[in-house]
Amino acid sequence: MTGTADIKAGLKAIVPIFVSLAGSGFLAFLTQVLLGRSLTVEAFGWLSMAMSIVVVMSGVIGFGMPSVWLLIVGQEGLGGLRWIRQSLKFLMVWGVFVLAISWVILLGLFDDSRLLQMFGWLQLMVIMQVMAELLIAKLQLEARYGALSVWQLLPHLGRLTVAVAIYLSAAPVLDVVVRGYGIVSVALIVASGFGLFSLTPTRMRLSGHVLESGSAPESSNHGPSYKALINLAWPYAGSAALAMLYGRADIVLLAALVSPTAAGQFAIAGTFLLVMFLVPQAIYQKFLMPKIHRWYYGDWPKFLSVYRLGCAVMTILGIGCTVATYWWGALLVKLFFGEKFSESGQILSVLSICIALRFVSSSVESALMSGEYGKYRLYCQVVSTCIGVSSAYVLIAHYGINGAILSRIVTEVSLLMGYVYVSSRYVLGGNIWPSWSMKLHQG
Repeated sequence: MTGTADIKAGLKAIVPIFVSLAGSGFLAFLTQVLLGRSLTVEAFGWLSMAMSIVVVMSGVIGFGMPSVWLLIVGQEGLGGLRWIRQSLKFLMVWGVFVLAISWVILLGLFDDSRLLQMFGWLQLMVIMQVMAELLIAKLQLEARYGALSVWQLLPHLGRLTVAVAIYLSAAPVLDVVVRGYGIVSVALIVASGFGLFSLTPTRMRLSGHVLESGSAPESSNHGPSYKALINLAWPYAGSAALAMLYGRADIVLLAALVSPTAAGQFAIAGTFLLVMFLVPQAIYQKFLMPKIHRWYYGDWPKFLSVYRLGCAVMTILGIGCTVATYWWGALLVKLFFGEKFSESGQILSVLSICIALRFVSSSVESALMSGEYGKYRLYCQVVSTCIGVSSAYVLIAHYGINGAILSRIVTEVSLLMGYVYVSSRYVLGGNIWPSWSMKLHQG
C-alpha cells in the first residue's frame, strides 16, 4: 500500500474518533459551563477538587491495563488474550484494595460528613471510568471505531444530563450533582460489563491478526503469573497514575492551601486546556497506539516515518492552538462562564503555552510506548511529577494562583525535556533527529 493510500485509510478510520472526541470535549465543556453558572465559585471549587481525586484514583486502579492489552496483543495476537483474562482477575482484587485504602486516607483527612458522602458517590465514577477504559481498549483491538466513539461520548453525555437538570432546578446543590453522577456511573458500569463479556478467543475479532486453527484453546488454557503481569504492567500503571496526578495536583493543593474559590478559578482555565488536549489524545491514545506497537515490532521504517510526521504536525498544531488561546481565551471564558470567573480568563492566557508543550510531548512520547522503553517513559513522568507536585506545594503556599500557573508550566517543560532526551538516546539514536521529514515511508 502506498503512503497516500495509508494516509487516506488512516483518515477514514480516525474521523469517527475525532468526531466523538470533539463531541466528548463539547459535552464536557458544556457540562462545566452549566455547573459553573449554577453553582457558587466555592462549590465549583469543591467539585473540581473531588473530581481531580476521582481521576487520580481511576488511574491508580486501572494499573495501566488498557495499554498493556494493546501492547501484548500487538506482540502475540490472540495469544495475548490469556494476559487479558489474568489482568481482569488482578484488577478485581487490586481495585477493592485501593478503594479501601482511599477511605482510610479520606477519613483521616476530612471530618465533614457531607464531604465524605460526596466522595462516596463519586467513587462509583472511579469504577465506571476503569471499566469504560478497558472496554475502549477492547474496541481498539477490534478496530471498532464506531462503537469506540460511542463509548467515548456516553460518560460525558450522562454527566451533561445531570448538569442540565441542575441548571434548570430552582435550587442547585452540590450534593445533587454528585448523586446524579453516581447514578449515571452505575448505569454505565452495567453496560460496560456486558461489553467486556466478549473477551474470548472465539468472540473477539482482532484487527490485523488472523485466528489460526487450534490456537485459541491453547492460549486460553495457560495464563501468565501475576508476577509476570505486574512486571509487564508497572511502567504503564505508574505512567497512568502519574499522568493523572500532575495534571490535577495543583487544583487539590489550591483548594487545601488557598481556598476552594481559587481552585474553582484555576479549574475553569484547566477546562479549556483539557479540550485542546483532546487532539493529541485522539491521534495517539485512541487511534495510533495499536498500530504503533505493531509497526515497532514488525515495520521499523514505517514506525519511524510516522513518528517523524507526527512530531512535525503536532508542533505546528500546538503552536497554532497556543496563539489562538492566548488571544481569545479570556474572551471565551467571560462569554461562557460569566463575570464571576473573569480571573480564569487571565489564567488561561498565561497557561496557553502548555498547549504547545503538551502537543509536542505527546508526539515525542510515542517512541517510548513499546518494548522495554515504557520504563524510561515512566522515569520521565516520575521526575516531572516530583518537580510538579513539590513546586506546586511551595509556589502555591507562597504565591497562590500565580504559583499554580508557574508550577503547571514548569511541569510541562520538564516532561517534554525528559521525553526528548530519553527518546533520542535510547530509542531513535542521535542521527535520527536531524533527518526529520514530512514524508511517510512507502511500504
